[in-house]
Amino acid sequence: MNKIDENNYGYIPDEFAPEDVLEFNALTGKYDPSGQPAIVAWDSLEPHVREQADTMDKIRAAGWKVLWWDIARFCKIPIWESNQGQLGSCAGWSAANGYMITVLYQMMLGAFRFVPINPLAMWVRTKNWSMSGGQSMSKVMVGGNQFGNYPVQLVGEYSTRLTRELISKIEAATDEATLHQFGACRLAQERGGVSPPVLTERIILCLRAGMVVCIGNSVRVSGSRIDENNMRVAICPSGSDLGGTWAHATLLDGYAVVNGTTYLHWTNSHGNRYKGQDRCNTPESGCWMTVKTLTQFCGGRYTDAFCIYRAEAPADKGRTNLTPATFGTLQ
Repeated sequence: MNKIDENNYGYIPDEFAPEDVLEFNALTGKYDPSGQPAIVAWDSLEPHVREQADTMDKIRAAGWKVLWWDIARFCKIPIWESNQGQLGSCAGWSAANGYMITVLYQMMLGAFRFVPINPLAMWVRTKNWSMSGGQSMSKVMVGGNQFGNYPVQLVGEYSTRLTRELISKIEAATDEATLHQFGACRLAQERGGVSPPVLTERIILCLRAGMVVCIGNSVRVSGSRIDENNMRVAICPSGSDLGGTWAHATLLDGYAVVNGTTYLHWTNSHGNRYKGQDRCNTPESGCWMTVKTLTQFCGGRYTDAFCIYRAEAPADKGRTNLTPATFGTLQ
């Protein structure tokens, strides 16, 4: 197996990090809704995902748009610009964004309090404080499940520099980070592999259920356009392997159906690149994918994906639950 070029990736495909996969597999168990968030197998989690997808479909039918940025705006939570800068920390951004968005979806249904997360802290801990290269998705899943995530209020905003002061803050916040763990389920890796259409089906089911999916792959989004439904959609180039060594981790985090077309929202970690107002007022750090584009996105040489099915978050017992009238319809 050829070693991947460390100057040419953002995440490390799991096939190049077998020790991380072994660590992940050793933690994988059965889904237990009453326990701490855990790393679980797809066949264990799937019935819960299907049940929650049906519940969310009923909520959408009642008039909710069920999009995380609408929940954030209603709750007066600033929408962050997802920008990793010049570090290979895209897997850290993917996990942190996924955690925060999962909490927003949970806020819609329960009484969790949103806490901004610094994507650098957990990512750099999984690398034993190294700032070079990327990280495997398996390692990030294990880190988010065991270390948890680090609140901005304790360790500061994201930075591309790691100072002694920041290391001390991260070490001091270890106990607090464990209050912000997430439960994860690998979607892409099984014996014999998972085909792009099957992976696409699993991702769509998770997004219908209000869960987010972190994906590491080697297919670029080359741009975006406004389509006939006034949705800002991703464009992927054909023949998208791009030489096979480039790899990047991003997030799929929203579901909508407009005029019979299914759209899946995608968030990058390279800043506000996707400009152009659409009907959903989507953040400029991402855009929508059609099912066809998502299948292509899952079809490169490398594809590792996991869903975050639950995030731990502090309770906010004084907050009133949101209502369908809060958001209106997608039309």
